[in-house]
Amino acid sequence: MKTLNKIVTTLILSAGISLANTAEKKRPNIIFVLVDDMGAMDTSMSGSMVYETPSIDQLAKDGITFKNAYAAHPRCVPSRYGIFSGRIPGHDGNPGFQDRKLEKHTLPLSRVTWGEVLKDAGYSTGYIGKWHLGKKGGEPDKQGFTDSRIAGAAGAPPSYFHPYSVARKGKSKEDFVPVEGVKDEYLTDRLNKEAIDFVVKNKDKPFALVLAHYAVHTPLEAPEDTVKKYQKKIRKLGLEVAKGRKDKDIKSVGNGAFKTVQNNPVYAAMLEHTDRGLGQLRAKLTELGIADNTIIILTSDHGGLSTRSISKDRPLATSNLPYRNGKGWLYEGGTRVPMIVVWPGKVKPGTISATQTLGTDHYPTILGMLDVKLPAEVKIDGISYLPALNGKDSKRAPLFFHSPLGRPTSTGDHPASSIIDGDWKLIQIHPRPDLKEPLYELYNIKTDPGELSNVVAKEKATFDHLRKLLIDTKTKLGTRQRNKSGSKK
Repeated sequence: MKTLNKIVTTLILSAGISLANTAEKKRPNIIFVLVDDMGAMDTSMSGSMVYETPSIDQLAKDGITFKNAYAAHPRCVPSRYGIFSGRIPGHDGNPGFQDRKLEKHTLPLSRVTWGEVLKDAGYSTGYIGKWHLGKKGGEPDKQGFTDSRIAGAAGAPPSYFHPYSVARKGKSKEDFVPVEGVKDEYLTDRLNKEAIDFVVKNKDKPFALVLAHYAVHTPLEAPEDTVKKYQKKIRKLGLEVAKGRKDKDIKSVGNGAFKTVQNNPVYAAMLEHTDRGLGQLRAKLTELGIADNTIIILTSDHGGLSTRSISKDRPLATSNLPYRNGKGWLYEGGTRVPMIVVWPGKVKPGTISATQTLGTDHYPTILGMLDVKLPAEVKIDGISYLPALNGKDSKRAPLFFHSPLGRPTSTGDHPASSIIDGDWKLIQIHPRPDLKEPLYELYNIKTDPGELSNVVAKEKATFDHLRKLLIDTKTKLGTRQRNKSGSKK
């Protein structure tokens, strides 16, 4: 009898373990694809006649496209800080602006990333590619992403061809992580291979992977055969092939200059290799039989590189038109980003959402999709867009942006803050040595997405409301900016 009872008990326990394993396998995987410097208009689905992005286009057909998605900041570091901490950059002194004597890493180890939360919830976590949020000792594997590959403090590779740490043209200040590889191997393709390898190794357990491309950030480099393909295509379209520094389509405005035509064959080639990798990754998910249980989010950290200072002749990558300006600026071209979510069985394929989202919103949404609770002690600013994924578009709370470190001699922008409340957007240009008082610009971004008509004088009630809202938000978050002499206050 004891032997029989033992056998029965063993069978029950085995069944329980089997059921537990089955339940574990049903937990969805998630892949977060972050493309660097990719503008909202940099896809064929957004109307580009030059760029070819069939894999991204297919992603949109299989999921939901957010047409009003915004980065948390128009530059790399603060934007990424917002994505992985879930906090508005201006709330924490604006990363890249804080006193580095007090904080060794831009994303302090004291901040709890969603990678850490998912790791604690039993997920296998991986991070492949551009990190740019911490020095040695502050890499992704110290922030919850256990499997960290080709990720370090560098904001860009000195070269996209192996050895990546050696610039092909000129010099680079970037200290790129050592990477073993084959000479002339293309970095974007390598990152895609690493992502596929991670997926294969973790196919039997729930995983969360970040594939953070260095592309399409400068230096503008791509395999010659792909570049030649786009040179030919651009000419066939009757456009002049961009040479980079002295393109005839570049127009001057104020302190800056901006690109008006998408005609850079190298940039187009960089986009194609990024897109191609996405297709290969999705094909591998299908081959492994886990595509239907894998969520994919694709977005960018800010708008495309389309502007520069008049005093510079740096090559420009793309045009964000009809959106104004680009990387570094708080105009729509600098903050609007592409954003697509595929969630098999949950999100209706081919849908478009008008809900406004901010880069900080990925944190609570990812936890919500995976049914993982945010620890009570972790405080974030992001607002979940889960209702939009369920087909319920709604007005989001006002979106706040704070950019206290302009780069007037680089991308041409000046320190500024802005707030978006529904269709209305107010920009506050901060005082500076040549500007005694702040300047304000008010736009209706629904009827004037190009921000061509400043209606501060015509819409006094709206201006007064948004000005108070902006000032109150800055006070509440404790933002910092530079005073007239250029020092911090």
